[in-house]
Amino acid sequence: MAQPAPAPMDSQKQITINADGTYDPAGGVTINPGGEVKFNVTYPTGTDTCTITFGTITFSTSEEPTDTGGNTIKVGS
Repeated sequence: MAQPAPAPMDSQKQITINADGTYDPAGGVTINPGGEVKFNVTYPTGTDTCTITFGTITFSTSEEPTDTGGNTIKVGS
């Protein structure tokens, strides 16, 4: 039996933490199972530690697109 395809990697997901304590994107990022998030931190002058406190973590299920059957693929001549 064929194995399901692995979840797509979220290697491009990044949260940038600025020296003033703000971060981008402000709403956070969404990742898939097995995904990863990179934290890009800019430290204020004279500091060498960054502590990240998580406020809200939300889990959900995304729906698969529904096939409307409106397209036709012709194979051959």
